[in-house]
Amino acid sequence: MKVLAIVPARSGSKGFADKNIKKIKNKTLLELAIKVAVDCPLVNDIYVSTDSNHYLEIATKAGGKSFGLRDSSLSTDDAKTVDVVIDVLQKCKTSYDYVVLLQPTSPLRSPNDIETMISLIQKNNADASVSISPHDEPHPYKLKSISTNGMISSFINGKNSEIPRQILPKAYALTGSIYITKTNVILKNKTLLPKKTIPYIMKDNINIDNEKDFIYLNIMRKLKKVKIWGVDK
Repeated sequence: MKVLAIVPARSGSKGFADKNIKKIKNKTLLELAIKVAVDCPLVNDIYVSTDSNHYLEIATKAGGKSFGLRDSSLSTDDAKTVDVVIDVLQKCKTSYDYVVLLQPTSPLRSPNDIETMISLIQKNNADASVSISPHDEPHPYKLKSISTNGMISSFINGKNSEIPRQILPKAYALTGSIYITKTNVILKNKTLLPKKTIPYIMKDNINIDNEKDFIYLNIMRKLKKVKIWGVDK
């Protein structure tokens, strides 16, 4: 079995500049993502896809490989992550059975999570596994939109926000921490989330999209509510 880890790290974030290289105890989020892959015995190679020479220098020192800077077409705000993954795969001379996607801005994960998820795929004859966490508030049924006449309406047609919380169906959110997909499925279907994707439920979910998320992550670490592989024991 051959496993490839890919760490995407675009430098052009507008909402939170250089969020991929924000530091936790002197380690950038980019380094911490690579560290998880380096410490997982199932991962054979680690490639970083970035549009920044600075990011590339950080990544290679941490143990990541590279085919050089990604094309500008893969560094726009609307570029799809799956296209970044396919770009790396097409440049690889080695064939891999699985691709593990590790986004720097979703740092709550461990090497054991990767091993467990690959095992889940194999045991359940699935094509992929993705990390998710329970999503309680706001529940999707309670979300609202503004209709064309300027009035509030249900975001999901036919759903009532006054349904008691206790009887609402369980909802889950993608954590962004780990996507694992069979390589042949990615290349054939151009997706990281094929129909036969088995969930891997994680307790915590902190996805860093803005500075508030990053502050919250640091507070949760100080309170010892979460641990980050590579900096916390």
